[in-house]
Amino acid sequence: MRSHSGVNGSKVRRARSRDFDGAAGDGRRSGAVASSLLSVRSAVCSLLLVLIICGWQFLLLTRQVEVPDAQVPGQGNVNEAVWHYLGLHEANLTAQAFQHRDLARVVTALSNDVRQLREDMLAFEGRLRSVAKTEEAIAHTEKVIEGLKDKQNEEMQELHRVEDALNQLAKHGKELEDELALGRHRMDLRSTELEKISNPNDLEDGGDTAEDGASTPTSPAGNANPEALAREKAELQRQAEAHAERIAMESAREPGDSSGRSTDRKRGEWPAAWLQRFSAAELEASAQEAEKWRAGSKDMFVYAWNGYKRRAWGADELKPVSGQRGRTWGNVGLQILDALDTMWIMDLHEVFDEAAQWVEKDLRFDFQGMVSFFELTIRAVGGLAAAHALSGRSIFLKRARELADKMMPAFQSQEPFFPAARVHLKTGQGAGGWFKGTLLAEAGSVQLEFRYLSQVTGDPKYQRAADRAMRSVIKASGDHGLVGWGLSKTGPPRAINTHITFGAMGDSYYEYLLKMYLQTSRTEPEWKDQWLKAMDEMQQRLIKKTRSGLVYIAEENKGKTRHKMDHLACFVGGMLVLGARELPARDVRPEWESVGANITETCYQMYHRQPTHLAPECVALDPGQAPGHDMVVWNNAAHYLLRPEAAEAIFYMFYYTGDPKYRRMAGEIYEAIERHAKVTHGYSAVKDVRSARPQLRDEMETFFLAETMKYLYLTFVRNPQDVLDLGEFVLTTEAHPMRIHRPSRAQTKAQAKDAFLARAPVQ
Repeated sequence: MRSHSGVNGSKVRRARSRDFDGAAGDGRRSGAVASSLLSVRSAVCSLLLVLIICGWQFLLLTRQVEVPDAQVPGQGNVNEAVWHYLGLHEANLTAQAFQHRDLARVVTALSNDVRQLREDMLAFEGRLRSVAKTEEAIAHTEKVIEGLKDKQNEEMQELHRVEDALNQLAKHGKELEDELALGRHRMDLRSTELEKISNPNDLEDGGDTAEDGASTPTSPAGNANPEALAREKAELQRQAEAHAERIAMESAREPGDSSGRSTDRKRGEWPAAWLQRFSAAELEASAQEAEKWRAGSKDMFVYAWNGYKRRAWGADELKPVSGQRGRTWGNVGLQILDALDTMWIMDLHEVFDEAAQWVEKDLRFDFQGMVSFFELTIRAVGGLAAAHALSGRSIFLKRARELADKMMPAFQSQEPFFPAARVHLKTGQGAGGWFKGTLLAEAGSVQLEFRYLSQVTGDPKYQRAADRAMRSVIKASGDHGLVGWGLSKTGPPRAINTHITFGAMGDSYYEYLLKMYLQTSRTEPEWKDQWLKAMDEMQQRLIKKTRSGLVYIAEENKGKTRHKMDHLACFVGGMLVLGARELPARDVRPEWESVGANITETCYQMYHRQPTHLAPECVALDPGQAPGHDMVVWNNAAHYLLRPEAAEAIFYMFYYTGDPKYRRMAGEIYEAIERHAKVTHGYSAVKDVRSARPQLRDEMETFFLAETMKYLYLTFVRNPQDVLDLGEFVLTTEAHPMRIHRPSRAQTKAQAKDAFLARAPVQ
């Protein structure tokens, strides 16, 4: 439960203090009255008791004894009778004396009890006064503390405003400094050219005149000669060095994340951010409730893995209904590579060791045919890299690098530097895919994997190729953060369509902008700056809401809004809370976390509203419809492919908030998969989620074990921060954890210099 604090809490505590003082006063008055009544009652009872005993003695004394006529005594007998009665009376008086003595003892004891009771009441009254004073002092102290906290908050807010203003001024100053340097440089070039034109000797030295019919050699800077071009390049190098030095200094001063993550928290303790919203008892109850789901999800993975091992070992995919081998993605045992890190996280070390042995002895990259560059990167290279990041075993890095080397020739050597859609592993030759250009997601979602290889091997070629492709995407965006999903394949990078989406073809590019910034410990602001621009535009143009409160991400094409949301777009809920908790506080937008939570709720409703409790591939949303009628499933999009994006968003929301409701959401999804998708050899995609008894597609994508199962399991464990620390790892679009790199100052400067030169007008 949330604790009540601040002014309202002080008022509640003060009211309680007044009620307690009033009750104490009433108790003292009642005690005094009760004490008086007790004394009177005791005296009356004692008097009545004495009267009763005396009356009884009087009756005994005056009692007549009748003597039978036959025994009428004489004078002597009368004396004897008198002495007899006097003896009885004396005995009675003696008994009465003893009774009076006992009565006196009782009265004395009763008086002592009354006196002791009065003393206890007085002592209790004193304690009540002391407690009342203590409560009043506590209330006053709390009021003072609350006032100090309010003042401190106001001062901190003012300090943040000042810091923001200083940062803006510094940023503006840097921009002006760069513009001034560039302007000064251009003026120098102009002066050199004017001197060249005005000096006849220069024309002779140039070898060509206007009369020769040949023009002066040109350069990217215009009509500059080679010497001027060399000077311009030297100036750009100087500016790049200065820019790199500034970035290195700023990175060293980087304030860190906004997650509230405690660095001194012991394993097994609840995160401090969770305890701010929920009590330890509530968190414990949630963990106990989720234990059955945790054990069940682990069993689910083992069941599917055993089916693959039994029926399709070494193949890329398994058909879980028929037990046949599925599609071929490169004949690299893709299901094994994609699931390695899930085994490690679930503590299935015997299974992991068996898979590692296959990677070492049987894995081959000799497929005769074209394979998807994007899919092989995120599933195979990413799976091997993650297995290395978690286990530290060199065999995984060796095989990941071997595969990446075979794929590297598919990166274009000229603009736009994008990777080809397909690559031949034997020759390295690239080829196009179904689209005439390059897909945004395919150009902008291979960076985390290739950068990791450079970071752990020291060979910069992987990161250089991947970063150059990402910078081309940013260049194609122009001055905007959002960009159409279709990009040019040749020539200067540019968008060739206007379809903006966070679903298919566009999704993970935006995710990678944020995660590339986190991957190198927040030392490369170029990625963060573009992500911030994209999120601001997304909030303004694409975030919509229905009458019932469903928040969703629409699409935009040719300037028109399409009220459609893919299941793929559900990752945005997790991405927003990741940014809200991991970026420096000065960059965080206040609406990110609430929008992320609302999108996650909408994605959960995509499951909950279907008879199967499984989600369709996409939904259409109508902002004007009544509640319950604002989400529609199209006939051609009613299938469920065991996708992970909703489970991903739920995981991130639970990871940072600890809210038990997210565990229950994940539990419902797990139970629906177990109920409707379980088949003989694994778990199958479903044809129509609107049917109570849906037909099956006989497909089990490798991402089911790589992503869906991983996200569900991590949501069910007692504390996912003890299993996978997002301060040490960043998850790829395939949920593969890459260890965060801590670059040296020299590495930070080199990367910043490359970024500056990539944006420079002269190369």
